[in-house]
Amino acid sequence: MTRLAIVGIDGATWAIIRPMIEAGELPHIARILREGVSGVLTSEKPPMTPPAWTSMFTGLNPGKHGVFHFIRRNLGTYGVLLNDSRNYVGKDMMSLLSKRGWSVGCLSVPMTYPPFAVANGYMVSGIPMPLTGDSIAWPPGLTDEMTKVLGHPYEPDVEYGAYDGDTETPSDDLAQYAQLRDHLFKIERERLDLQRHLLKTRPTDFYFTVISVTDRCQHYFWKFQDPTHAGYTEEGNRLYGQVIQDAYRLADDFVGEVRAQIGDSVPVALVSDHGFGPQYTDFHINTWLEQAGFLVRKKTPRWTLGMLPLHHAFAKLGLAGVGKVLGPLGRIVLVRPKRKKYPDMRDVVWSKTRAFATLHGICINRKNREPLGIVDGEEAYRQTVQEVLTALKKINMPDGSPAVDLSGVKEDIYTGPRTPEAPDIQFQMAGLSCVTKESWGDRELFGTRRNAPISGQHRFDGIFAYAGPQAKAGFQLQGMHIQDTSPTLLYATGEAVPKWMDGRIRGDIFDNPKEPIWDDSAEPGANSEGAGFSDAESKAIEESLRGLGYIQ
Repeated sequence: MTRLAIVGIDGATWAIIRPMIEAGELPHIARILREGVSGVLTSEKPPMTPPAWTSMFTGLNPGKHGVFHFIRRNLGTYGVLLNDSRNYVGKDMMSLLSKRGWSVGCLSVPMTYPPFAVANGYMVSGIPMPLTGDSIAWPPGLTDEMTKVLGHPYEPDVEYGAYDGDTETPSDDLAQYAQLRDHLFKIERERLDLQRHLLKTRPTDFYFTVISVTDRCQHYFWKFQDPTHAGYTEEGNRLYGQVIQDAYRLADDFVGEVRAQIGDSVPVALVSDHGFGPQYTDFHINTWLEQAGFLVRKKTPRWTLGMLPLHHAFAKLGLAGVGKVLGPLGRIVLVRPKRKKYPDMRDVVWSKTRAFATLHGICINRKNREPLGIVDGEEAYRQTVQEVLTALKKINMPDGSPAVDLSGVKEDIYTGPRTPEAPDIQFQMAGLSCVTKESWGDRELFGTRRNAPISGQHRFDGIFAYAGPQAKAGFQLQGMHIQDTSPTLLYATGEAVPKWMDGRIRGDIFDNPKEPIWDDSAEPGANSEGAGFSDAESKAIEESLRGLGYIQ
């Protein structure tokens, strides 16, 4: 019999849920709110899917679990690598309960690729993960079972590269959204079928799933239901004004199906990783860094030297056969003049650059840390950080209002041994309605979001709700952080709470709170046995994440 279920609703916000409940919709979510507690769940800084979900199921801050973004800094270079589950495995609720003898089932939980072994259960990875192949599920053979259930191979997500979420175009192609909408709902409805099958045939003590359609629809369809957005049109509203609400209706079906399968007496929690709202504006951070004198780059267009293998040169001339005949000689590299037309990161003059953008933050180009760092020593580093923070506070939005409403250094935001991997400075603008865009060559600091496919963006205020024995019916909790989720749910099930967790136990949500049981064992190290992403998988996933606007 199931002992605890978590239904994650990615990007869920009370701003959408509560009006729908008041209108008589979302009956299954409404019932949990009546029977239990609910309130705002404050997300991580920044409020992004990977650090937020990882903080939720580890009870740790990113400085300890090591996930700050979909990507991580490849320290010692200016490059980045995809994050995966090997950052934290052993510290998460799934691993902890598994070691205590609980059977565990996970369906589409973000940051669980590669999937890892759990006791007497299964794991179907969530984003980021390869969109094809049998590596996304454990144990072996589960992908074949999923194929039989669905009648075709399981499709975990849309490939978003085709939708180019951040590019502003002269006009909005309304037709493209219909295809995206239909694809998103097809995937999620099939996942609902898969959930039904797994709950019936593979019941587990702990069940954890995350519904993604809410997040994706709010990213791409926000402007169609929001008259305050520059991209709102009556035609767009007529075609797509209900897509977001439809996504929440489908999420409610997931909640109802879970309770129908596990029983009404089983504790169930609803959690989101962050909230949502409109994205009105882009902030061209590289333009600002350049104008403020922190970053220097070569101007384009310009002549440079390009390298081309000899067999590629023959192929360009239509003589591919000659290249094959050359054999190993075809790999000889020709150096030739090349006209570089478009600016990119390769144009940065690192010997004159003190700060650069990465992971939605800013890093200092520090000597002995970055390969071509120039900021030498602790005093110079602190001085440069302060200069950047001071300059950020002077930025005004196009309407003249102060742009930056939150900024800080990583040591004030995170604690733990992984903190050095974070950007040196984090900041947010205009309540997150303005988001940094790491494009190159923009002349203006700000750009209005109108026709770019992405029109909605994350907010700090997510959701938490819990119904179960001793839960205070109708109680509105205050001040809960996403790191509090795991310790609170472990406490709710009578399990010992590790003292190494950063989150607090919210005993105030229960009628007769008891003294917690504490686990004094040392914080485990990450111990995932799975393989990470191949180069080809990384390239494909990064392209898809660009389509969602998560990386640039």
